[in-house]
Amino acid sequence: MKRFLATILCSFLVSGLTAQMPVKHKLKIQKINVFNPREVGPDFNAQVRSMEAPLPGGKSYKSFLMRQKQELRERLQNGTLRPSAPSGAKSNAIPPQVGRSFGMQRTLTSGTQVDITGGIPSDNTMAVSNDGILVAAINSLVYAYDLDADSALFGSNATISLRTIASGSGIENPYFDPKIIYDERADRFILVFLQYSDPERNGYIVAFSSTPNPADPWNVYFVTGNPLDNERWTDFPAISLVDNTLYITGNLIIDTAPTWQEGFDGSIIWQIPTSAGYAGEDEINPILYSDIRFDGRYIRNLHPVQGARGQAEEAFFMSNRNFDIQNDTMFVLHLHRDAGGDTLLDIRYTRTDVPYGMPPNGRQADTDTSDPTNGLQTNDARVLGALLHEGEIRFVANTVNTATGFAAIYLGKVQNPESDPVITGQILGDPELDFGYPNIAFSGNETCDTEWMVGFNYTSPDSFPGVACTYIDNQGNIADITILKAGENNVDRLSGGYERWGDYFGMQSRFNQPGTIYTTGYYALYSRKNGTWISELFSPDTSKIYISAEPGGSAGACAGTFTVTTYNASEPVEYFWNGTSGGSVYNTACAGDSVFLTVRDARGCSASLELVANASAPQGVIFPNPVLDQMYLQFTLEQASLLKAEIFDVSGRLVAELIQTQAKQGLNELQFNLFPLAQGVYFVRLTADGKEILSERLVKSDI
Repeated sequence: MKRFLATILCSFLVSGLTAQMPVKHKLKIQKINVFNPREVGPDFNAQVRSMEAPLPGGKSYKSFLMRQKQELRERLQNGTLRPSAPSGAKSNAIPPQVGRSFGMQRTLTSGTQVDITGGIPSDNTMAVSNDGILVAAINSLVYAYDLDADSALFGSNATISLRTIASGSGIENPYFDPKIIYDERADRFILVFLQYSDPERNGYIVAFSSTPNPADPWNVYFVTGNPLDNERWTDFPAISLVDNTLYITGNLIIDTAPTWQEGFDGSIIWQIPTSAGYAGEDEINPILYSDIRFDGRYIRNLHPVQGARGQAEEAFFMSNRNFDIQNDTMFVLHLHRDAGGDTLLDIRYTRTDVPYGMPPNGRQADTDTSDPTNGLQTNDARVLGALLHEGEIRFVANTVNTATGFAAIYLGKVQNPESDPVITGQILGDPELDFGYPNIAFSGNETCDTEWMVGFNYTSPDSFPGVACTYIDNQGNIADITILKAGENNVDRLSGGYERWGDYFGMQSRFNQPGTIYTTGYYALYSRKNGTWISELFSPDTSKIYISAEPGGSAGACAGTFTVTTYNASEPVEYFWNGTSGGSVYNTACAGDSVFLTVRDARGCSASLELVANASAPQGVIFPNPVLDQMYLQFTLEQASLLKAEIFDVSGRLVAELIQTQAKQGLNELQFNLFPLAQGVYFVRLTADGKEILSERLVKSDI
């Protein structure tokens, strides 16, 4: 009852702000290895793991979780939890399209492909580059795959152990909790994981790829887990990239404390410059921030907020009261510099409108549902994924759905994170399925979009553990879940009815292909072990604002004109010519003038073109237009480029991919036949090396 009253009283506290200068430490980290995947010898990756489930009466974190699951069951049964049923968002969004999907496998010398078994737990994490290189990690292996070439990059074994990356050889363990991220600015990968769990040997292993190809050498560094030299070790890393800086968070643990609660000694933030790691410098000078408190109390499990479309613009972190049966407290932390150049850490406490709480375990067909400590372990309600997009944060976590008593997903939004956070949430649940370990990716094809994909694991007594996703459109409508991979059996790897699940889920947008997302999740193999399933997803929204400008007038007499046509824009539309507001027609262009056009619609979506006025008839004009059949389009390239040509209808929907080919510098002509198209208005779009060079309106006629 006392804990229940404390939860209720918490909901009446007002929002608060603590602006502090965090304790700052300037340290050094050393390079310990240059790891070359091409030189890896036989790697047995031998490991010893305890297969015994913890007892609820023990003093460990896992034992505490079991007691919390038992109390959650009691609270659900006696009705003392605040309602947190799904918020009623409409479920009429279109589900995502699913592209290629495959299991993480290796090829035997016989040519037979076999599934790669995940760890206990699997700890799925992944990143994908602009070149289509996917790097995924599990406990305790790393896997790399060239999506375009459809081939694994680490040879027939397909994986390399964390131990080999850390030491180059040796037989000592453990190495665990991998996290991987792709730096789209540098076109490199960063892998972070932990070694050991004692003050003498514990620390982060941080590996920087030296090229965009993960099969090339990696520069490997050791970051101590006992940075204050006070007999602590670091647990549970989380990472993000902000302004060419790698942020790593973790929890400091007192090794000799009698219980895990007493053993927590604060969260830390590492700030590591990435350029030195990519270059392979022998020593890197990071900054460590410690003693992070609100109202005198340490904040635990800081989750760095990643950028929705690459590196984030600001360093934000999120936390909550993740061990509570139910709570509505949220923390938003902002690490930044003030006007005088001093580093400040703003810690803002606020309440969310929909409470979150300790998730129950996931149920399998063989789970004893009378015992809440059985089933697939969901851990706690900490933030598991968070993205910054256009000044807002979207985040996901495990939670309980009080309407069903099942494990569910907490989907939250933070508005105004820098100044006055307003946090709203909703529960994504199901009347039959348990959901666990969500992650989130931006799925819009325009900056102004607010579309999201959420990936997660699922299970139930009537379905084997598998991988699923859902899509949230610009209006906040949520699609019915899409099953990406159904499980093949129950998981049975530990003694009794307790099994590990998660502990996180890999998910990322392919930054140079807006609307394309990749996921790696946990599913049950027929062998009753767990594997990793990789899926490619496409946003169902292909609409996008496009513009074209028809030249005219007499540029030789400084009376040249550009007349703008917009496609898929929401009225009213604003036009800006060289930064000055105007109308849809520009009429004072002189020969040789460069005119920069930006069009912005009512949604805040925009598109831009750079136009050049010519005294003679301009190149880059479609002819004939209207057209019955064959069409010709001339254009000039400043340099040899990869050319892509597409046709869209007036709603912005892609109707034809014409060609993708290497084109030469200078004047070129594209010919194409419009016979397959119905009568109507379309526009053709040309891009060179991914940059739009032309967008022209065309009319298909049948007479």
